[in-house]
Amino acid sequence: MPMKAKKKFTHVKTGKYHKSRGGSGASHAYGRPRSASPNSNQSSDFSDYGDCESDSSNATAEFIAAVSDISIISDDAASDGNVSECSVSLDKSTCVDKPEDTVVPQDVLLSTIQLLKSVLPPNWILVADRDGFNCLKLSLGDDPSVQRNVRVTHSGVLRITVHRKELPPDLLKTLTRSWPSGLRLTSQSSKLFVDQVLRVVLAVRAYEVCAGADLQKYEEMWPSETSGQIDNNPYDEGRYVRTFRSSQCSMLLPVEKWSCAHSQQACERLRKKRKHFLEEVANSSTRNDNLTEAQKKQKLCQQQEALKNLKKQLHYYKSVNLELQSSGVNIDEKLGEYFAELVRQERLSPVMHLFLQQQLKSASKKSSKGMRWHPAMIRFALLIKSTSSAAYDAMRQTGMIHLPGERTLFDYSHAVPREEGLFTSKLNIVAGKVSEFPEKHQRFHNLLMDEIHICQKLVYRKSDGRLIGYVKLNEVEEELKQLEAAVQSSTLSDPDVATCILAFMLKGVSNNVKEVIAAYPSAAMKKEFLYDRVWEVIPACERRGIYILALVSDGCSVNRSFISMHTPATQSELHPGLVFDTKNPCSPDRNLYFIADPPHLLKTIRNNFAKSGTGKKCTRLLTKNGEFIVWKTIEKLYLGDADMSLRRCCKLNYQNVYLNGYSCMKVSYAAQVLSNSVAQDLKSRKIPGTSETVTFIKKANDFFDNVNGAWSLQGKKTANSRLDPYTSVDDPRFAELLEFEKYFLDWEDEVKVNAKIPQGSKGKAILSHQTLQGIYITVNAFIGAVKYLLNDVGIKFVNARVFCQDPLEQYFGKQRAAGGGGQNPTVDAFMNTDMKITIHRDLNTRKRSGNTQASTSHIDISDEKLAKLPRKKM
Repeated sequence: MPMKAKKKFTHVKTGKYHKSRGGSGASHAYGRPRSASPNSNQSSDFSDYGDCESDSSNATAEFIAAVSDISIISDDAASDGNVSECSVSLDKSTCVDKPEDTVVPQDVLLSTIQLLKSVLPPNWILVADRDGFNCLKLSLGDDPSVQRNVRVTHSGVLRITVHRKELPPDLLKTLTRSWPSGLRLTSQSSKLFVDQVLRVVLAVRAYEVCAGADLQKYEEMWPSETSGQIDNNPYDEGRYVRTFRSSQCSMLLPVEKWSCAHSQQACERLRKKRKHFLEEVANSSTRNDNLTEAQKKQKLCQQQEALKNLKKQLHYYKSVNLELQSSGVNIDEKLGEYFAELVRQERLSPVMHLFLQQQLKSASKKSSKGMRWHPAMIRFALLIKSTSSAAYDAMRQTGMIHLPGERTLFDYSHAVPREEGLFTSKLNIVAGKVSEFPEKHQRFHNLLMDEIHICQKLVYRKSDGRLIGYVKLNEVEEELKQLEAAVQSSTLSDPDVATCILAFMLKGVSNNVKEVIAAYPSAAMKKEFLYDRVWEVIPACERRGIYILALVSDGCSVNRSFISMHTPATQSELHPGLVFDTKNPCSPDRNLYFIADPPHLLKTIRNNFAKSGTGKKCTRLLTKNGEFIVWKTIEKLYLGDADMSLRRCCKLNYQNVYLNGYSCMKVSYAAQVLSNSVAQDLKSRKIPGTSETVTFIKKANDFFDNVNGAWSLQGKKTANSRLDPYTSVDDPRFAELLEFEKYFLDWEDEVKVNAKIPQGSKGKAILSHQTLQGIYITVNAFIGAVKYLLNDVGIKFVNARVFCQDPLEQYFGKQRAAGGGGQNPTVDAFMNTDMKITIHRDLNTRKRSGNTQASTSHIDISDEKLAKLPRKKM
């Protein structure tokens, strides 16, 4: 019989890796070849132990056969060996008395061992004996040691040790408070048993080891301190290299703390000892002839350092004195003491410094008319005013904060006249900024297009005496309307009141430009109206040196009809006749690409999936390769372990499974359902008739990841290579996108030839044609646009998120927020708010919820002057 291959295992006493030949002996069968190690590839995901199947190897079978006769870690061995898992029993105040030993069936023991191994966190392994289980936390490296040990017997007695030391009783109670009394391992309670063991392990994992008094400058005082001992870190803890540990150290503490109270007290004693020692060694009043050469050298170094510090302080005080003489402000004595104390205690950021300076300057003025506010304060005030006008007024009226008056803000927010249509003045400002960019790829932008519903009201504008709120028609449309009225011999009717505003935003491909450059009030949106506006905005940008690469919009029927009005510049290999790009008339050597917003596409895919089934509210029955792809599968997956604390598909919750009118609009809910974790969990359950559902979910997840990379390091941070930036025209993700398109084309062909599906129901056996067309357009346009940037423009990398509508959706959110209780603004309010948003730019606090990724940008102090409305002289 051939000899088994060598296997690595961890010695249960020394904690070191060895190699063995394997065999039928108890030491091999009951050894550690299957235990996880820091070098192993064992997954840390929580498996669904409700449907766990036995796929044990020969080693595991031998282990079960020997478990009743042999123990690799007996009580005697644990007490006299070097193993660091030596445990200390809980006292009676923290656990019940040990119940009588019970015999656990071998199949229950096997399933419990497999389940515990699968759910333990990284760097935790399981060692079992005839009486129970040891959950061991190993250190990192090639020679690991046991740092923590959570031991649980079959009869429910639980013990925890750290560095072979017993934890304090109060900490022990905290870590084991979730353990139910009387719990033991049986065939009926195995799931609960594993769940509770994992709760204790996670509670221990949430704590870190105390670093002790690890300041190296006190190291010479450690031998003289009798309240503890030196810890040379034999267990390879990552928090310290060498430290002094108090004999009363609690060993574990929350991760946000560095050392326990006893170690801090020891550190304070060491500090005092060292201070006393240094004073004795080299006191400034000690005569030099009474000092040794080493003490003289130390004293000289101290005096030189003190002299250097005094010179720095003198230079600083001179500069402060000059600044006070030139721009000092007299303030109240008590207020001055308060600010001085504030500066002494806290480190102020540049924004806080500017804010305090402006407050002091304003308080020193006899009248608010003499105050000249910093541009950053103007932007900050406009941000608060646009968020809540009542809050701004309340802040000013209390007198606790000095802010610019409303008239001052009005002058800044109305400096540039705003008209419906193309914002020429703003476009000129953007063009000036773009012209200063040194690289060619920084001139390329995407044009985001979407409409926002508004309140149907007419507003009288006093500045020009116009009624604002009608549909904005160009000269040709106005003449056609008059001609139509003349032909029909009728009087010219009143203009239509606008019901929505079509907005256009510039988004830089490789720069930080995000500006709304046009807004057209409209009634019923038509493809002809859309065509005229798009080709009014694009030439205006191109003439100013702003190159338009792609037009991004949602997949509504009007947008798709507008796209079909163009002549395709490239023929798709898989879908001939599809319009996803066209020649740019302003630059014939470049194409204009049409892209359907990927987050909208993901929502429509999920909505089609959610309506698939046989219920009364179901309008589809998706069918692929003889299997039904129905939403009921997701509901069963969620309900199967909804009450368990350990769920592999933890992303599923009530909100994204049971949809309503609000939740069906949330992109995050769609991404949580059509995710890789849901696909993997469904696949692991091996439910008959769900293989096509797994494939459908997996392909939707991969598609969205391929077109959703937001920043350069996102792929590395999330361990998802599909979120990496595109750097080569040979990127394999392009092939994945084409496979995604072919997947639906094959699905369409299959449904057409499937005789079992009635002719009238063939359209319901696949996704809606609107969704499919949006997918085909986006896949081909995205590939073409990215390859053009990498190959022709010479850009080094492209983040896929630049081809989505999130910035425009966030802009609409600011517009609605500026209206207070009214969610939909009027046309006049939209134009006024746009100027405020332009001025305060990205000074926006992060929203806790929303349908787009929140912006985390902070306030940047800028001295750039703001345009101001000139006052008329009387």
